Amino acid sequence: MTTSPVRPYLGKPAEERIQERRRLLMDTAFELLASDGWRQTTIDKICRKAKLNKRYFYESFPGLDELAAAVVDELAQALLEHGFRAVQEAREEGLSTDDLARKAIAAVVEYVTEDSRRARVLFTEAAATPQAMAHRKATIHGLAKALSAYGLEHHNAQGEEDPLDILASALLIGGSMEAVLTWLDGNIAMSREQFIDDLAALWVFAGDGAAARAKARRSSVVNKVTTA
Repeated sequence: MTTSPVRPYLGKPAEERIQERRRLLMDTAFELLASDGWRQTTIDKICRKAKLNKRYFYESFPGLDELAAAVVDELAQALLEHGFRAVQEAREEGLSTDDLARKAIAAVVEYVTEDSRRARVLFTEAAATPQAMAHRKATIHGLAKALSAYGLEHHNAQGEEDPLDILASALLIGGSMEAVLTWLDGNIAMSREQFIDDLAALWVFAGDGAAARAKARRSSVVNKVTTA
């Protein structure tokens, strides 16, 4: 028995139409999460605003949690790409640690300030649903691991990774998220340039301090082993 091929509609293949509807649902969910918040966002409201039948919602997503997680994933991936691209460019340009930190922070701040709704959804509304929160945590953990690995390489650290490396990285990333939101709310009286400069400086101070403490701890362990 053979199945009949799905016919194009208005010149578009079925898969293309499905992807267009998925894109529309994600864009609409992003708008509603940013404006109304998670608790006020429903499948009915999304479909009504997107002008889609509810059956098209379930064509792409099992439920609202999965849609929210997809939105958070997309924002997080874009944020990561901006940050990592800036770091790579800075390293290729041979920039100092201070300038590298500033370039990376500037790229991230630029991404979330181009559309402040991105910060709302990624840093705040993502915590309202278990699935989206899990994706947000995974993003922070991935960033922390990447930052820790860079720190080890930058400071020529020898030996295994110290838990302090991850602790400092998670603190910097989580704290920076809160700082960006506080600044966007107007509760930090700084220009964009000053905010980026000061946040980058704090990253360098904290990173260097954590690296020095971890290095001293590694040296202490090595000394104990050699004298045992």
